[in-house]
Amino acid sequence: MKIGIMVYSRTGHTLSVARELEKKLSADGHQTALEQIETAGPVSPGAASVTLRTKPAVDAYQQLVIACPVQGGLPAAPMLAYLEQLASLEGKQVALLVTGFFPEKWGRSQTLARLKELCESKGAAVRGSASVGWFSLARRSQIASAVNSLSALFG
Repeated sequence: MKIGIMVYSRTGHTLSVARELEKKLSADGHQTALEQIETAGPVSPGAASVTLRTKPAVDAYQQLVIACPVQGGLPAAPMLAYLEQLASLEGKQVALLVTGFFPEKWGRSQTLARLKELCESKGAAVRGSASVGWFSLARRSQIASAVNSLSALFG
């Protein structure tokens, strides 16, 4: 099965974790593609509206990873716009990945819950999730744990 990793990353942190996950999935024998969601211009955190320059199609993938940073306790606005514009995720198996500056209880948990709700409302089956705290002494181990736990979902 082909796995699509749909990632929005403003600073490159989320993208770096998504690339590590892509390497692990490829090493495990999966066919993967990392696709970036890009905006048409700069986006302020918490922006009410976002114009997307790239909106990767999901039709070619049976399984997806949705990856984005936390902004203001919610998924980043470009990821919300992307998910809202998708017609359907019916029949897709999805894993969620978020990165955030603050501790998990200060936004990452809420962001994962919102992403799960959005994906399920589009017909996806959310299989699991992981988050990484960027301002943490345990960041490297959190990244390794996230990569390992998410890759295990696609075993």
